[in-house]
Amino acid sequence: MRKAFLLFAVAVWTSLSFAESHEKIIWHRSYFISIGLDASLSLGGDLDGKGYMKSDGDEGIFIPSIGSFPLPLAEIGVNFNQHTVAVSFGMWNIDVNYGKGSDYETGNDANYWRFAAEYRYYFFWPEDFQIGPGLAYSFSRLSVHDAAIGMDKYSGEFRESAVFAANAFALSANMRYKIRPFGMDIAVRYRPHFIRSVSTSSSGYNDLSETLWHHSLEIGGRVFYEF
Repeated sequence: MRKAFLLFAVAVWTSLSFAESHEKIIWHRSYFISIGLDASLSLGGDLDGKGYMKSDGDEGIFIPSIGSFPLPLAEIGVNFNQHTVAVSFGMWNIDVNYGKGSDYETGNDANYWRFAAEYRYYFFWPEDFQIGPGLAYSFSRLSVHDAAIGMDKYSGEFRESAVFAANAFALSANMRYKIRPFGMDIAVRYRPHFIRSVSTSSSGYNDLSETLWHHSLEIGGRVFYEF
């Protein structure tokens, strides 16, 4: 997570330095806070609710199917002319199922949260209507009840929650409109996730036997206050 975030920060710094090297720029800085909602639409991948895999802790981990879900979130950020850097946090309980086609087939809920950092470049600055691309990095956590199955030599088979850790990058198309000091931001993002590890209360943090990939399309809207 630390390396990915460092690469993201270097990319943002490089873009700002490149722009400044060509001419003398007067930087207009402002800050904003926003609340909003992302609708995450599943495009498919390994999180299909079928089968299970082993972790380094020798537990069987059922692969969940997460489908599509809403994600309420809050965001803070800073604008430097046409450049925007923002961080956001969102949390929601989502419906999942796992063990499809087996005796363990289960529908359950899962706690999901996501931290994201994003760089956006807006054309038509300083006009009130702006559009532009963006690049984001996110780290998310999905805690699925009873998705891990293990064996105790005294009590036999047991079930416990499995916590999946996912990293992702996202490409976005953004549009915002300002009615100063307020405004609205709408975005569409393609976000591929990769999951390499899982943790449980009995085995701790362990690597999965293989990397899981999943793809999602997000449609998000936010209202913000700029100051």
